[in-house]
Amino acid sequence: MTILINFFRRIARRIGDSDVWVVSSLIIALVFTGALAYMRLEGWSFLDALYATVITISTVGYGDLSPQTPQGRIFAIFFTFIAIGIGGYAISALAANLIENRAERRANYLRRRRMDRIDLLNDHYIVCGADLVGLRIAEEFYLANQPFIIIEEDEEKLKRALLFSHPDYLKRKLKSVFEIEEVDLSEYEDRTVAELADMLDAAYILDCPTKDTSLVRAGIERAQGVLAALPDERDNLSVVVSARALAKRRGNETVRIMARIDNTAFMSKLYLAGADYVRNPSVTSGQEMAIHMLNPELGNWWYSFSGVHREGSPSMQQLAVKAHPSLVGQSVTQLHQTKNILTMAVKRDGKFLSPPPADLTLTDTDVLITLLPFDVTL
Repeated sequence: MTILINFFRRIARRIGDSDVWVVSSLIIALVFTGALAYMRLEGWSFLDALYATVITISTVGYGDLSPQTPQGRIFAIFFTFIAIGIGGYAISALAANLIENRAERRANYLRRRRMDRIDLLNDHYIVCGADLVGLRIAEEFYLANQPFIIIEEDEEKLKRALLFSHPDYLKRKLKSVFEIEEVDLSEYEDRTVAELADMLDAAYILDCPTKDTSLVRAGIERAQGVLAALPDERDNLSVVVSARALAKRRGNETVRIMARIDNTAFMSKLYLAGADYVRNPSVTSGQEMAIHMLNPELGNWWYSFSGVHREGSPSMQQLAVKAHPSLVGQSVTQLHQTKNILTMAVKRDGKFLSPPPADLTLTDTDVLITLLPFDVTL
């Protein structure tokens, strides 16, 4: 009984907060006004008067019952105009309410899907900030099929990051830029953030990344990495302090934290706050631009597997030999010949051998820096 009472209360509250209540009241008042007027002016029975009123409001007008007195006909003229107006308003209001309820149900469905997606994240990366740097990070994680979640309070930035993470959208967008061609992107750009995330099966939190609650909701205790990629170093410092403290308190002391800086004066503070890595995107971007100008073909080669046109190209990855026992005992040359894996460096005893000797035999403690074809199987 209590469940039924609560159910009807919710319905009543929903009706009371919408135009349905207003429309229903107007229709009921109109019906009774018309019925009473026809009963008084035409001397009809209540049933006949009610029938005439309903067919007038609905504009059906069967013609089998019509006012005969001058007063009744004059009333019918004005009543018909009023009824048509109120009826049109009722239809539009009910249609709007139906569309609104459908949109609300869709939004609730996507919200539940997003929450479930966040709850299922494990060994994921938390990206704090979704400007151009955060966008690029999200794109890389998506292409590498690595689980991640973006925290951003600016909905437009978040939407752009999700859009550029979608391979088909990125391909079309670049076509419009490089070929100066008009491309229809409305099927993606007209979607909401929630719809884009559902399409990409991506997780996000639309909130301030510097809030402790945002990191908790993002599953800091299950994450393997946090990237503080906000444009303000003070915000990144706040993220690093919170992430390190929360991860430690929740038993995730091995989480790796990287912070972005534009002002090198903050570098030591970020390291002291608990960052494992601090990087300046401007430095790496400037170095990359210089290399491309000085060595054009080197730049073209780099972009062929790290740039935006790298679909199907090999990727630079690290391989822990102990995770792939079949590699133990093989030489660098054998790895290249049998697996088509180019080994660019081998980390052994804390040092990088780059380039490694061709006859170097791999052990289970080695870590390889490789150029790995996308279709290779180990």
